[in-house]
Amino acid sequence: MLGRGTGEFWNSENPDQWTKEQIERLTTNSPWAKPVSAVVPLDGPSPGLGGQRGRSGRSRPGAAGPPPPNFPGVVRWASAKPILEALHLKLPAQLSTYYVISVSGLPVIGGYTSGGSAPDASPEHEFDALKQVTYLQVKKQDPANPGEIVQDPDESSTIYFGFLHQFLDLTDARTATFSTTMGPLNVKVKFNLKEMKYHGELAV
Repeated sequence: MLGRGTGEFWNSENPDQWTKEQIERLTTNSPWAKPVSAVVPLDGPSPGLGGQRGRSGRSRPGAAGPPPPNFPGVVRWASAKPILEALHLKLPAQLSTYYVISVSGLPVIGGYTSGGSAPDASPEHEFDALKQVTYLQVKKQDPANPGEIVQDPDESSTIYFGFLHQFLDLTDARTATFSTTMGPLNVKVKFNLKEMKYHGELAV
C-alpha cells in the first residue's frame, strides 16, 4: 500500500482536475491543513483549543446553562504550492519571501491588536504583541517568531503569519510546530514535513 502523501490525489491528478470534495479535504484536513476547534467560555477561564479543558483538566461544576459556543477553525501552511493552487490564493506581497502559516475561522482573530484592545494602534504595530507569543519551531532549533503578520483584506477571520526562511532549516526536519495565543485561545498544531511532499518535493 502506498504511504500517505505518495498516492494522494494531489500527486496523481492535476489541480484543474481536483473535485470540490478533494479541495475541501486538502484545505481543511491534510498534511498542509489542520482543523482546530475553539470553545469560547461564557465566563471563567478559557479551555483553549482542540477540545482541551481548563487548566485543572476538569469541567467547572455549577448550575446547568447554555453550552459555550464552539467555533471550527483551520491552520494551514498557506505558502505551500498545493494550498495556493487549491484556493487560487495570492498571498500579500510583503509575505513573498516567507514561510506563511494562516489561521482561519476563530472568533478572536478579527480585529486583534497590540495588547488585544488597542483601537488606535498604527498598522505597522498592530500585531506586535501577537508576534511575541507566536512561534514556528523545528526540533533542535530555536523557535522563530513571525517577522510579518497580515490580516487577509478579503477575509477578516484569516491572519497570515510570515516566518523568515533563514531562521528555520527544514532540510532534514521531520516536523514543525506552530503555536500562538490569541486572546483567551491557545492554538498549537504539528505539521509532519515528511508527508508534505508535492510531486516528490517538500512543499512549504
